[in-house]
Amino acid sequence: MRRGPAKRTTRGPGRPARLSRERILGAALALLERAPEEPLTVAAIAAEVDAVPAALYRHFASLDELLDAVLGEVLGSVELEIRRRAPWPGQVRDWMTSVRSHLLRYPAVLPLLGRRGRTSPAWLDVASVLIGILERAGLAGADLARAYLWVLETTCGIAMQEASLSLPEQIASARASLAEMGPEPRARMAKLGSHLTRLDGDTFFAFVADRTVEGLAELVGAAPRTRSRPLRQGR
Repeated sequence: MRRGPAKRTTRGPGRPARLSRERILGAALALLERAPEEPLTVAAIAAEVDAVPAALYRHFASLDELLDAVLGEVLGSVELEIRRRAPWPGQVRDWMTSVRSHLLRYPAVLPLLGRRGRTSPAWLDVASVLIGILERAGLAGADLARAYLWVLETTCGIAMQEASLSLPEQIASARASLAEMGPEPRARMAKLGSHLTRLDGDTFFAFVADRTVEGLAELVGAAPRTRSRPLRQGR
């Protein structure tokens, strides 16, 4: 796994800078920072480095390799942001918080995690860090698999929703639709209104991380005394 963003190169006067993997990745990150919600395409990256799209394939064997490398640059520092000496609950929180932060900074990479039936190895590198944390907590077998998917899906699901519409925007949109609801559903939703408006994305995610860690602690406490049922196939 890469440990940080690719080194950026700047073009001086005279001949264009020589094309390289590092320059291509730097251009991709520049695009993500300048227009974080715009889809990342080979054509856009090529234009950023004043090259034709075919030239990029001299440095990357395929589109998948290029996109995986970009994702690796975006997520490459997640492991470094996890406190090595922290107890496992703190490390789980660090993992969840870091992954959400990186994905929301570059929301255009969310579709790159899994595409055309293929999961990015760069994403699996990051996910494997979570497995190691949960193993150190004492989980194994089916309990480990369940816990891994629980934390992974919770973190990514919330990040994807926030990337589409921030939590305050979600709440504002819901309030705007109250008048079109039936009387009983509207009355139920009205009970939450003042409380929901006090929430922001960070506050809510901290709540989610805390509850997730609490649930994992129960699972860790039960793991040595109970035999986990095998995961059902096809679910």
